[in-house]
Amino acid sequence: MLAIAGASLLITAPHAVEAQPNCPSEMLTPYWPERSPQLQQTFCELLMFPTATLPNSEAFTDRIVDGSLSSDSRRASADTMTLPSLWWNRDSLTSHLGGRRLVDSWISYQVKDSGTTVIDVVINPQIWSILTYNERYAVLNQFGTTARDFGYNLRFFQGNSRNYRMMGLYACDFVNQPAAPLPSSQALDDNVQTCSANLDAGLIVLLQRNLLAESERRQQAAQAAAAESSLQSTEVTSSPSAN
Repeated sequence: MLAIAGASLLITAPHAVEAQPNCPSEMLTPYWPERSPQLQQTFCELLMFPTATLPNSEAFTDRIVDGSLSSDSRRASADTMTLPSLWWNRDSLTSHLGGRRLVDSWISYQVKDSGTTVIDVVINPQIWSILTYNERYAVLNQFGTTARDFGYNLRFFQGNSRNYRMMGLYACDFVNQPAAPLPSSQALDDNVQTCSANLDAGLIVLLQRNLLAESERRQQAAQAAAAESSLQSTEVTSSPSAN
């Protein structure tokens, strides 16, 4: 499992992109050559998917499944549990890790085009900044493992309602995971192959920019090709018939 600590660099909210199949996930292979194509695709989508910030609210809402957005992170229900639930993870953090003050809130949703399920967690930047690499990884892994057990991928952010900084990712290849539980001696190895975590904020910035630029380039090329094809079709239709 790959996990790299990085500085808390500013990451502007990703622009909205087309459906998941257009995500240039092959660009991630040089960085993580041992990941499955499905896992690379999931990471690509999580990196480029819009955030639920005010500037991106419309793009975010338009691209999630209606009724899939849920959260019980502000106040627990006395009657029912909203799943996926991260209450135990939040409340079980030791005081050394900031305790329950480390995690501010979370939301969960399903992406409309791909069916990918995601939990976005917002963390306290002041507490996160003083944690060591091992402590950050322990937190991400704990929340990511719980998200995985619910069938969700995980994104870690810090910021405010207008802008988020992506601080970490935990994603799984749910398609290729074995249906039957593995023996404990094999479970860890399987988890390495099917789930992956990343805490390198600098690399996240770089990949977001590169993926966005390549996605926009491909969209422009496709639009130009469609326009050229339409023009050629019009010219053929308007050509005089031969005598």
